[in-house]
Amino acid sequence: MFWTIVSFFIAAMVLFALEILTPFFGVIIAMGFGFIIAAVWMTFTEFGDATGFTVMFTSIVLLPAYFILLIKVLPRSPLGRMLFLGKARDATGEAAPLSSQLESLIGKTGTAETTLHPCGAVRIDGRRVGARAESEMIEKNSTVSVVRAEGTEVIVRKISG
Repeated sequence: MFWTIVSFFIAAMVLFALEILTPFFGVIIAMGFGFIIAAVWMTFTEFGDATGFTVMFTSIVLLPAYFILLIKVLPRSPLGRMLFLGKARDATGEAAPLSSQLESLIGKTGTAETTLHPCGAVRIDGRRVGARAESEMIEKNSTVSVVRAEGTEVIVRKISG
């Protein structure tokens, strides 16, 4: 009977670990608690009240410690590194320029790479940038000047001449 009680506790610990690794939404953890309750009940019936209360209170104290250990240690283990996502990478990205980068283009001149009616692309300092015409349609290959930066694009004005 002793080994049955021990095996119930081991089964509960395995089920608790599986609950963290799988999306069963509490079903496996409920089964684990069922094993713990069965093991405590068996301890009371086989070994008496003193041993039963000792096992029950030990379980109450050690279960939260076990959960904390699982949550803290498991993601750092070799198995956890295979199963859990890593840290998010820096989300600066290259596709969308930062507004501070666009603000540095204010006052610079460039060439319209597409016809801006009102939106398109311009090339400024060798960089292709999304742009919007300030007031009128701007033909492709026209010389433009950056008036201001808004969001992820620059506002440009056609330079006459």
